[in-house]
Amino acid sequence: MTRRFLPRLSLSQTAPPYVAGAANPPGTLYTVEKSAQDPNTEMASAAKVVEAVYTLPYVAHACMEVLNCTVDYVPGVKCDVYAPTQSARSALSLVMTLTGLPESKVKINGTYLGGGLGRKSETDFIGQAVQVAMALQRPVQLFWPREEDFSRDQYRPMAVVRTRAGLDRAGNVAAWTYRNVSPSILGQRGSVLGARGDSQGYEASQDLPYAFGSRLTEWVSHPSPIPVGFWRSVGASINTFAVESMIDELAAAAGRDPYEYRRSLITDPRWLAVLDAAAELGGWNSPLPKGRARGIAIGSAFGSIVAEVVELSGATSTGLSIARVSVVIDCYLAVNPDSIEAQLVGGVVHGLNAALYGRQSFANGVPQNRNFNRNRMIRGREAPQVNVRTMPNPDTSDRTVAIGGVGELGVPTLAPALANAYFRLTGKRQRSLPFFPVATMGGL
Repeated sequence: MTRRFLPRLSLSQTAPPYVAGAANPPGTLYTVEKSAQDPNTEMASAAKVVEAVYTLPYVAHACMEVLNCTVDYVPGVKCDVYAPTQSARSALSLVMTLTGLPESKVKINGTYLGGGLGRKSETDFIGQAVQVAMALQRPVQLFWPREEDFSRDQYRPMAVVRTRAGLDRAGNVAAWTYRNVSPSILGQRGSVLGARGDSQGYEASQDLPYAFGSRLTEWVSHPSPIPVGFWRSVGASINTFAVESMIDELAAAAGRDPYEYRRSLITDPRWLAVLDAAAELGGWNSPLPKGRARGIAIGSAFGSIVAEVVELSGATSTGLSIARVSVVIDCYLAVNPDSIEAQLVGGVVHGLNAALYGRQSFANGVPQNRNFNRNRMIRGREAPQVNVRTMPNPDTSDRTVAIGGVGELGVPTLAPALANAYFRLTGKRQRSLPFFPVATMGGL
């Protein structure tokens, strides 16, 4: 029998609510944000109610360089570690605990990551190598086989999101409810979750820039035996897909242009500037030949705002042809524009790969995709042209705004912009990712 770890049941209203000071096990319902007005009451009097459920799978990191670590350990004297780590401080703490050595006798040498994507912020592979070196009392170089790298990953959490919105007669959003059900990254690490739950779970679903009459945002911690972890852009890659897909559905329900509809709902001038710049860069209002379509999405993560326009040039049952992706970012202060462009292009390709093919499946709890033959990656010929624009540096005398991140930002808005373009091209909504869940590397 195949066990399925699907968090659909918690979409119901029966999940137990968070209670301050009490033990809140998996399955607890957390209120992330709630307006003074009850959206369910507003929904009852809405001219039109739109509801959609979005599903995202577990996704492996699939780093090009497998987990590896070299350790030179001399009992009581030193422990030198060479590893592609994203978290040298965590590695240092772990090695000190395992060896009993003081900080002065432990050295963490960070190597090139070979692709980190969040997986190499974990320290399990470092601890394993250190323990082997301690047992053998000699230098050790440890490499995980590719199959182990896939099978013992700490995956991006699977998530199911239900959104409901009530529109007034003008198509404005009078009421908005949003519920994300997914395993807790922080909860699996033993963290005590606060009143709003796991910030990694509800990231990018709250404090939206849209003028909703009333809103309710919830997150439910779904129990899962599958290990989950930090995956490039973390919760933003999940929630931005659901939010921006739903905004597009509302635009269609209101009979409005998706870009203009967003403009009508956004009041923050920074968000509007990014949205307008993306529409201009992506040629939103320029005519397209038959068989092409554009989709747009905007979001925020790590203190930056990003918008993307995806131009599709073809769609079949086995693949999509993406002609161009236009990306605009406001990270407040652009220190190195060339590096920003490189990171955004990489993020677009990574996000595109996940949107098209990214999925780890399980049978009886056992990962099924254990190498690249069953974990499809996009080829160079599939990669689109990517155009990047960085918003001009502002008046840096404003100390109320912090410099934002860049490395994660190409990912979250790619999937919804792609799905929205797919709808405009085919008339079909893609509410479940990836587009091609059973694609393999065979025949390429």
